[in-house]
Amino acid sequence: MVTRTVAGRTYDFSHAMGRGGVGAGFNSGNALAFSSDNLVYVLSRGGEAITAVPWDRTARGARVTKFDVGLQSGEEEFIKEFGQNGSERGQLIWPTGLALDSQDNIYVSDEWMNRVNVYDTEGNLLRDWGTVGTGDGEFDGPSGLAMDADDNLYVVDSRNHRVQKFSSDGRFLSRFGGPGDGEGQFNTPWGITLDQDGYIYVVDTNNHRVQKLTAQGEFVAQFGSQGEGRGELNHPSDVTVDPDGDVYVCDWGNDRVQAYDASGKFFTSFIGDAQQLTTWSRMIVQTNPEAMKRRREVKDFRAEWRLRMPRAVAFDVPNNRLLILDTQRSRIQIYKKLGGYVTPARNL
Repeated sequence: MVTRTVAGRTYDFSHAMGRGGVGAGFNSGNALAFSSDNLVYVLSRGGEAITAVPWDRTARGARVTKFDVGLQSGEEEFIKEFGQNGSERGQLIWPTGLALDSQDNIYVSDEWMNRVNVYDTEGNLLRDWGTVGTGDGEFDGPSGLAMDADDNLYVVDSRNHRVQKFSSDGRFLSRFGGPGDGEGQFNTPWGITLDQDGYIYVVDTNNHRVQKLTAQGEFVAQFGSQGEGRGELNHPSDVTVDPDGDVYVCDWGNDRVQAYDASGKFFTSFIGDAQQLTTWSRMIVQTNPEAMKRRREVKDFRAEWRLRMPRAVAFDVPNNRLLILDTQRSRIQIYKKLGGYVTPARNL
C-alpha cells in the first residue's frame, strides 16, 4: 500500500525517518509521544551488551530523544536526548512507557527500577516515585503510560496485571484490573491510551486483545483475539485512537498495525511501505562505497520496506498522520489519513 482507500478511509504513505544509533537515531525504540507544539519524543530501551549473563541490565543507548518530524522526508530534525543508562536518579535501566502532561513535562516508566521519572522539556529530573511491590502505588514492571485531561497519570502495572492512576506529583488515586482473561482482567498488559471522550484502551498483551474501559475501569468492549488473520493479534504492544474514533493497535508478533473502527470492527492492516531509505540512513550508506555497491546487487528490497516488530504507535492530530515506531528497523513509518480524497479517473 502506498495509497489505499478502505472502508471509506484513505491512507497515503508519507515517508520514514530515523536510523539505528545514538543522537539522531533510535536503539530498540519502545514508545513515542507528542508535545503540545507537535514535537516528537521517542523512548529507546537500548541494546544489551553483556550476552554471557541471563539478565543484562546494561541497556546501552537507553534514553529519551526529542525530534521535529517535519511534514516530509528531509525536514526531520534531531533536537536533543536525555536520561542515559544507569540506576541513579534520572537515569534509566529498562525504560518502557512515555507520556507528556499539559505543561509538556515528560513521564518515563522504568520496568527494572519500578519507578516513574518526570523530566522537564530540557531533560532535567523534576521528581520520581515508585518501589517494587503489590500494594497501592507500588509496581512490578510498570510499562505503558497515559495522561488524562486533568493531568492524572495512568500507569500499566504489567506484572501486577492492573492499571494504577496517580496525580501528576505521584499521589496514588485508584486502580483497576487484576489477573485473568475475563472482562476487565489482564494478563501482562503493556500499552495504554485515552480517547477524546476519556475512555481508556489497555493492551492486554498475553490475552492478545485490547480492552476499552471507562475512566473508572469498567469494561466496555474488546478489540481483537489471538491469531494471525484479519483483525487478530499476536502479543500486541501499543494502541492509539484518532479523532474519528478509529483504533490502531501495534500487532507486535505479527509485524503489523491493525486498524478497527469505534465499534471494534477490523478494516485494514499496515505492514510497512518504506520503499526509500530514511534521510539519516541514506547519509550513512552514502559514506560507505562498499555498502552502496552491495545494495545495488540486491534484487528485491520488499522485506526492507516492511514493519518488523513495531512497538509503539501514535496519532499526529494537527497533521492527521499515523506514526508507527518500527522498532527492529530503527525508524518511524508515517501514514497520512486523507480527508475528502477523490479516486483519480482512469484514462481510457
